[in-house]
Amino acid sequence: MTHKALIVALLSFGLLLAALIARNGDLALMALPFLTYLGAGILTAPSLEKIRLRGTRSLNVTPCDGNTAIEVGVTIHNDGVGMVPLRFSDLLQPGMKVTGGDPHQWAVLAAGEETELRYTFQAERGSFRWETLRTVASDPFGLFESELELPASAELQIQPKIKRFRPIPLRPDSTLHSPGSIPARLGGSGTDFWGVREYHPGDSLRRLDWRLTARHPHQFFTKEFEQEEIADIGLILDARQRMDVRVGEDSLFEHTLSATASLAEAFLHQGHRVSLLIFGDKMTPVFPGYSKVQLNRILRNLAKVRLGPDSSRLSLGFLPLRMFSSRALMVILSPLESGDWPIFSRLRARGNEVLLICPDPIDFALPSFAQDLPGRLGVRAARVERRLELRKIAQLHIRVIDWQVDQPLSPLVHNTLRQARGLRG
Repeated sequence: MTHKALIVALLSFGLLLAALIARNGDLALMALPFLTYLGAGILTAPSLEKIRLRGTRSLNVTPCDGNTAIEVGVTIHNDGVGMVPLRFSDLLQPGMKVTGGDPHQWAVLAAGEETELRYTFQAERGSFRWETLRTVASDPFGLFESELELPASAELQIQPKIKRFRPIPLRPDSTLHSPGSIPARLGGSGTDFWGVREYHPGDSLRRLDWRLTARHPHQFFTKEFEQEEIADIGLILDARQRMDVRVGEDSLFEHTLSATASLAEAFLHQGHRVSLLIFGDKMTPVFPGYSKVQLNRILRNLAKVRLGPDSSRLSLGFLPLRMFSSRALMVILSPLESGDWPIFSRLRARGNEVLLICPDPIDFALPSFAQDLPGRLGVRAARVERRLELRKIAQLHIRVIDWQVDQPLSPLVHNTLRQARGLRG
């Protein structure tokens, strides 16, 4: 029974009660139209057993400036035998912004007829899943309603935006013994000359050093080239809710997540082995892998990340590092807080090389700060404290990128790694 039916029923019984108390037949006659109206609604109210509806959902994804536009269409067909007034309501999930159409619709379907619910929404990133369409069947007067969940399933995943990086000049201390693009400081097969050694049975004749052999007639010598191998890279994304800073609709975490996706694509495109750990209230590991299969696996997990209530006060010092090799280059993307620095001494003790990409929350939130003297002094003090923390981390021989997210990350990564490569010689 709807509110409308409840009001009609109260009016009817109120008039009847008043007629009995006043012993006035005119009041009883005044209640007759309301009772007739209520009775007609009861007689024409649909029964769930007689309703036969079938729903089919379709999704059409089209590119759009800034976001991705998705057109949702749900076709509802009446397989029953009677005319049914219906009201449809589709579920709006977090991250959806309706830009066209309406996810709520009224329709009256006769037997064999169909209608379509259609609307468009935009989303930057996310995993969206629909199972049912909320449907309410009622009598023609809207007095009595029956609610049912009409099966209409579909699933959609919008992956984070990837900004293309140029090939990243890596030169880690340790590599994996698989062919790749990084000089491994070991003799073997490659393109750059490494040295000369004595000939061993089975060596290719093409690699014989004929000039040196001519000087030593009774010996043969083989040229060696520097092996080129791949790196093992572990990405760690800080997804703690308290690390996010929002200015209007812009989110610091979304910039960090997009940078994680871009780095994963760049490293995997160069043939390296990449793993990922999403560290938050729930930890999501993506174990080491290669190629586009691994990239799709990483992007799917990044698309599902939601910053829920941060019930824990865990710091990065509690990171589970067992999924990463001690030879891996660790890339940590986090704004950091004061209790996070011990993780870097742990990583260095394990023997890992570390690159810290630290989005600057102070610069990001600067437009929302007060511009008076106390506000400027507060910003200045926060920046000094942040620089001291980053300097403490850099003293552990960790490469640190202090990233203002309105600046492109690719040149910063290239310059930092190229400088480290030059210092190593």
